[in-house]
Amino acid sequence: MTVKKVKTLKALKNRLKKTLPEKISEVIASYEVFSEHPVPEDAKGFGAHHTACKAAVVHAETLLKLAKWTDDKEMAETKTNEDILEMIAQARNELSRDDDDD
Repeated sequence: MTVKKVKTLKALKNRLKKTLPEKISEVIASYEVFSEHPVPEDAKGFGAHHTACKAAVVHAETLLKLAKWTDDKEMAETKTNEDILEMIAQARNELSRDDDDD
Protein backbone atom coordinates (compact mmCIF):
# COMPACT_ATOMS: atom_id res chain seq x y z
CA MET A 1 0.00 0.00 0.00
CA THR A 2 1.34 3.41 -0.97
CA VAL A 3 0.88 6.15 1.60
CA LYS A 4 0.77 9.72 0.39
CA LYS A 5 2.75 12.03 2.66
CA VAL A 6 0.79 14.98 4.00
CA LYS A 7 2.78 18.12 4.69
CA THR A 8 0.35 20.26 6.70
CA LEU A 9 -2.33 19.69 9.31
CA LYS A 10 -4.84 21.42 7.05
CA ALA A 11 -4.07 18.96 4.25
CA LEU A 12 -4.32 16.07 6.71
CA LYS A 13 -7.65 17.34 7.98
CA ASN A 14 -9.02 17.62 4.44
CA ARG A 15 -7.80 14.15 3.54
CA LEU A 16 -9.31 12.64 6.68
CA LYS A 17 -12.65 14.36 6.00
CA LYS A 18 -12.79 12.41 2.74
CA THR A 19 -11.57 9.01 3.95
CA LEU A 20 -12.75 8.62 7.55
CA PRO A 21 -16.47 7.99 6.94
CA GLU A 22 -15.70 4.93 4.81
CA LYS A 23 -13.03 3.69 7.22
CA ILE A 24 -15.35 4.06 10.20
CA SER A 25 -18.08 2.16 8.37
CA GLU A 26 -15.64 -0.63 7.51
CA VAL A 27 -14.46 -0.96 11.12
CA ILE A 28 -18.02 -1.03 12.48
CA ALA A 29 -19.16 -3.55 9.86
CA SER A 30 -16.15 -5.75 10.61
CA TYR A 31 -16.87 -5.56 14.34
CA GLU A 32 -20.52 -6.47 13.80
CA VAL A 33 -19.64 -9.52 11.71
CA PHE A 34 -16.94 -10.71 14.10
CA SER A 35 -18.91 -10.09 17.30
CA GLU A 36 -21.79 -12.21 15.98
CA HIS A 37 -19.55 -15.31 15.85
CA PRO A 38 -20.16 -17.72 18.70
CA VAL A 39 -18.00 -16.96 21.74
CA PRO A 40 -15.64 -19.88 22.40
CA GLU A 41 -16.31 -21.70 25.65
CA ASP A 42 -12.68 -22.29 26.60
CA ALA A 43 -10.99 -19.55 28.61
CA LYS A 44 -8.30 -18.81 26.04
CA GLY A 45 -10.75 -18.54 23.15
CA PHE A 46 -13.19 -16.53 25.26
CA GLY A 47 -10.48 -14.05 26.21
CA ALA A 48 -9.21 -13.77 22.65
CA HIS A 49 -12.72 -13.16 21.33
CA HIS A 50 -13.41 -10.39 23.83
CA THR A 51 -9.98 -8.83 23.33
CA ALA A 52 -10.58 -8.72 19.58
CA CYS A 53 -13.99 -7.12 20.09
CA LYS A 54 -12.51 -4.54 22.44
CA ALA A 55 -9.74 -3.73 19.95
CA ALA A 56 -12.32 -3.11 17.23
CA VAL A 57 -14.33 -0.81 19.50
CA VAL A 58 -11.20 1.16 20.44
CA HIS A 59 -10.27 1.41 16.77
CA ALA A 60 -13.73 2.75 15.88
CA GLU A 61 -13.63 5.16 18.81
CA THR A 62 -10.25 6.51 17.70
CA LEU A 63 -11.49 7.03 14.15
CA LEU A 64 -14.58 8.82 15.47
CA LYS A 65 -12.38 11.13 17.55
CA LEU A 66 -10.36 11.93 14.45
CA ALA A 67 -13.58 12.61 12.55
CA LYS A 68 -14.62 14.98 15.32
CA TRP A 69 -11.26 16.72 14.96
CA THR A 70 -11.93 17.29 11.25
CA ASP A 71 -15.29 18.92 12.00
CA ASP A 72 -14.82 22.68 11.66
CA LYS A 73 -17.47 23.43 14.29
CA GLU A 74 -15.74 21.17 16.81
CA MET A 75 -12.41 22.83 16.13
CA ALA A 76 -13.88 26.27 16.77
CA GLU A 77 -15.04 25.04 20.19
CA THR A 78 -11.67 23.51 21.14
CA LYS A 79 -10.04 25.59 23.86
CA THR A 80 -6.52 24.15 23.69
CA ASN A 81 -4.33 22.12 21.40
CA GLU A 82 -4.09 19.43 24.07
CA ASP A 83 -7.25 17.76 22.74
CA ILE A 84 -5.75 17.54 19.26
CA LEU A 85 -2.43 16.24 20.55
CA GLU A 86 -4.28 13.60 22.59
CA MET A 87 -6.24 12.47 19.51
CA ILE A 88 -3.04 12.21 17.47
CA ALA A 89 -1.35 10.24 20.25
CA GLN A 90 -4.31 7.87 20.42
CA ALA A 91 -4.27 7.42 16.67
CA ARG A 92 -0.55 6.65 16.75
CA ASN A 93 -1.10 4.13 19.53
CA GLU A 94 -3.87 2.49 17.53
CA LEU A 95 -1.66 2.31 14.44
CA SER A 96 1.13 0.86 16.56
CA ARG A 97 -1.21 -1.82 17.91
CA ASP A 98 -2.37 -2.65 14.38
CA ASP A 99 1.25 -3.08 13.27
CA ASP A 100 1.94 -5.37 16.23
CA ASP A 101 -1.03 -7.57 15.25
CA ASP A 102 0.38 -8.18 11.75
